[in-house]
Amino acid sequence: MTRPASPPPEDPDAPPPPEGHDTPPPPGSPDAPPPEGRDAPPYRLGWLYLLVVAALVAVGSRAGDLLFFANRSWSRPWAVALTECDLAFGASAANPTPPGLIDCMAGPARERALVMLGAVGAVLAGAALLLLLVPAVDQWRLRRHQGRFAVPGAVDRFDALCDDNGLIGRDRPRLLIAGPPVRQAFTTGVVGRRPLVVLPAKVAVAYRDPARFDPVVQHELAHVRARDVTWVAAVRGLVWLPVPAVAVGVLVEVASNRLMFPLGDGPPQVAPGGTTVILGGSLLTVSLLAGLVALLSASLLRMREREADRHAARAGQSDALTALLSEAATRTVPAGNRVIAALRRPLARHPRPLDRVRSLRHPDRRRDGELGQGLAVGAVTVVAMGSASNLARELHYAAQGWLPTAVAAWVGAALLVGGLLPSLVRRAESARWAGVPAGWRRSIVGTATGLFVAAFGTARLPLPGADGLFLTPGMTDSLLLAAATATLGAGAVGLCVALATVLAGTGPSAGPAQGGWRLAGYLVALAATAVLLWPLPVLAAVLADPVTFRAWLVYALPKTAWPAALALPALIAVRSLATGPVALRRAVRSIEARVVALAVLVGGTGAVLRTQLDPPATLDEALRTAQARWLLCALTGWVVLLVTATGPGPRALARSLLAAGSATGLAGFLQYAHSAATGRAADALALRLAVGTPLVWLLFLAAFTSAVLLLRPGRAAQPDRVRDRPDRPTPPDRLAPPDRLPDLPHRPAPPGRPLLPGRLALPATGLLTVLLAGVVLGPGVPGSYAPAPLPAAGPSVPPAGSGNATAPPASPAPGVAPTAPGGPAATTEPTRTGPPASGASAEAGRLLSAAEARVVAQGVRSALPKSWVAKETEPDTETRIEPAACRPLARDAYLDVLKPGERAAAEAGYSTPPSRVGIASTTVNVTVASYADPVPGSVFAAADAARAACRRFTGSNGGGSPVRFTVHARPAPAVGEQSWRVDYALSVGSGANLITGSTAFVMVRVGHNLVTLSVTRVPQPLDERLVADALAAVVRALDRP
Repeated sequence: MTRPASPPPEDPDAPPPPEGHDTPPPPGSPDAPPPEGRDAPPYRLGWLYLLVVAALVAVGSRAGDLLFFANRSWSRPWAVALTECDLAFGASAANPTPPGLIDCMAGPARERALVMLGAVGAVLAGAALLLLLVPAVDQWRLRRHQGRFAVPGAVDRFDALCDDNGLIGRDRPRLLIAGPPVRQAFTTGVVGRRPLVVLPAKVAVAYRDPARFDPVVQHELAHVRARDVTWVAAVRGLVWLPVPAVAVGVLVEVASNRLMFPLGDGPPQVAPGGTTVILGGSLLTVSLLAGLVALLSASLLRMREREADRHAARAGQSDALTALLSEAATRTVPAGNRVIAALRRPLARHPRPLDRVRSLRHPDRRRDGELGQGLAVGAVTVVAMGSASNLARELHYAAQGWLPTAVAAWVGAALLVGGLLPSLVRRAESARWAGVPAGWRRSIVGTATGLFVAAFGTARLPLPGADGLFLTPGMTDSLLLAAATATLGAGAVGLCVALATVLAGTGPSAGPAQGGWRLAGYLVALAATAVLLWPLPVLAAVLADPVTFRAWLVYALPKTAWPAALALPALIAVRSLATGPVALRRAVRSIEARVVALAVLVGGTGAVLRTQLDPPATLDEALRTAQARWLLCALTGWVVLLVTATGPGPRALARSLLAAGSATGLAGFLQYAHSAATGRAADALALRLAVGTPLVWLLFLAAFTSAVLLLRPGRAAQPDRVRDRPDRPTPPDRLAPPDRLPDLPHRPAPPGRPLLPGRLALPATGLLTVLLAGVVLGPGVPGSYAPAPLPAAGPSVPPAGSGNATAPPASPAPGVAPTAPGGPAATTEPTRTGPPASGASAEAGRLLSAAEARVVAQGVRSALPKSWVAKETEPDTETRIEPAACRPLARDAYLDVLKPGERAAAEAGYSTPPSRVGIASTTVNVTVASYADPVPGSVFAAADAARAACRRFTGSNGGGSPVRFTVHARPAPAVGEQSWRVDYALSVGSGANLITGSTAFVMVRVGHNLVTLSVTRVPQPLDERLVADALAAVVRALDRP
């Protein structure tokens, strides 16, 4: 079998490379990859397995949350506890989590988290079950082929190929020769047993023809050497896991909605059965997750096939395998409908034969880190971050201020780095040794697009209870948050690209030391990406409270993120800078060193002079001046990055990042040295503030800039002409190894075109630094100053009078609490007449205009907590009332006699903020009507008669259980000229889905005006103080409309 040709010797008379070029190290050096052949194992697609597992965890978490809120026996105590805690500690929109609320909710929140964790465990257990069942079923179906076909020559040749691949012991596969209907070779394996390679009889009998037998066997042995045969067998069935995971929650939710919302007072109905729009959004979201799992699984299987083809080609079977695939392509029946075939292609488990042929003939066109991979990584990252944040917050509610943020940032960083950096390193190695531009645009665009689409979709289609990272109200805020997520993710990919060019050639096979460098690079990339993703949970506060966000960016973030910001340029420096006197002199004389020196001289000296000539007189001035110096140090490094970017060589971006970090670090150290020399501060905290804070800010600037710079197209190369030169023999299989390419020409990649010519670098650096220093140290950047944060004050015990009708601050979810349909607005008990406490003046009883009536109705707002929200007026629905004797009471028929004389009317409604489940809520509805004549007392007598004729009734407007009402007589309040009140105890559902509530309806007449007030509270008893305060506020408004 032909071995790859050795590279030609180095030409001793060849001129040295131009300054700035990266010359590939010669074979045998520490940085050079060792020769590649059949002994190299296939590339293992660990990043795809990581994404599949992360997607499954997200599916389980969200399905568990759906199940929790669908099962009212679980979600109702949680919602009641949330309402009671809000009332007890005075939660409001301005202070949604007052002291004490977190401890109050710790127990119920933990129960919700345990349900989510249980669902995650069930999904992963399902995956493990597939891991056992799918291979077992495959082998059970093959049992009839055992011993039916014996081809001793094929067995001997198979054993020889196994020996060539070093497969011994438990790694050595078994061989099964199968007859029809098996027409394709495949490999399967059961946990704890040796893999099984299945060859069709047609292939086995051709063992004497190496061009037909060996390529097929080498391809299957590549799967064995990848050590993922059993895993892949489970991947084939993963697409079905989300279906039962979601079906349980959906069925419970449908049953609950049929019992809870039969009257249309809950969410809008989309079907007679009571399925809600929110449930539809839940199904759509989880269906998208299931589709994502299916796409990832199919992509993993296709990439495994291409990697196995490359392994067979490295073993000398490139031409034979290409011929077999070309022959298979001619036998493939063309699809009848091209559109349907194109839609089915992303779900195909095997690439088309022609695609595999192209992959073999053009190995330099690698798909590592391509658009599709970026899309998958970005989408799974967003989904996993949201699920991880929800789990962390509910599992440890006391640490919800910092723990969900940290968990989400590190989970996102692990997926981005684990899903992209290994592929980016391989891409950098292939491009470096093949002498072609790597082309990073697709990686960045794909990841940014995946992040944007997933973040926006998560914000617009949340699952019930998914009140985590990416949920923001409104289309505009959702778009802004999705754009910010995509920008931060693209910046992280930009930094990973820079590290990939530095880590190229440092695989474990290059030696333990080189493998250690790659591990260090992964850790640095992980820390830097976590820092970049850290602001995501805080971004929602930018629009609401930009001052708090600036304070977090200035004081909190640099305190923990500075080690990562320092480690990035440090690693690049150690890996990129050569040692020795000659290399040192060359580095000192380089254009990067001169640009750094000039930028530090201008920016650092300017900040020192500004502080020396105009020292701050107050603490506020000192903070403002310090932040201006830190910002100038960060901008100094950014100027260096812009000037030195896109220089020659594949490591140009890494060198520019190193130069930028050096400039910022030196400028910051110059500020610290001046502070120590003048006696202001010389401790470790001052050093961390002066150097660490600018480095953290530079990390964000460098990430965004790197992503933009990498989008520039590189200059095209001509690799075919280089490879086919007579003095550069081409390997027989023409295949570029996936990890190392020593058999390709040692030719540096063509340089990109720098942004600035070398002669303009220094003038541009000086000019930009002077301009930025003048702006930052002079008038300053608008909105950049953050005052010192002060500790937030808040009550530690329930404030007096705060427990009257505050409500849970939360996000929308599966339903709204049932209220009286078409609302029984009736009254009970004998009416009260006599001198009222308020609302008895002649001014209060006058005829109102429409505008005055609206002002009076809205006067109830002054008696409600600030966290309450306005409730939109809902159209009246036809409600069936049984028995018929109760219809006058339920439909306010006693007020019909006043309709002809009505001159003005207004309504106002308010409710507690929509909760995560629509079980605990309080609503207030006010109606003010003004008539041509004074309101007669006979209306109240008719209301008494309607109440006396009805003790209980039911109401329904469609399928499902009816709402049951029980009428209770209550004393009339002392307000207005005459008043009247009736209460209703309502209930809907039964058993675990039983929901109860109370409604108070009060009617008051004052001269020409009639005020009606309806207060409904679910599931707790009525708050009498709230009823009294709301009624008094409306009647008082009549005195001063």
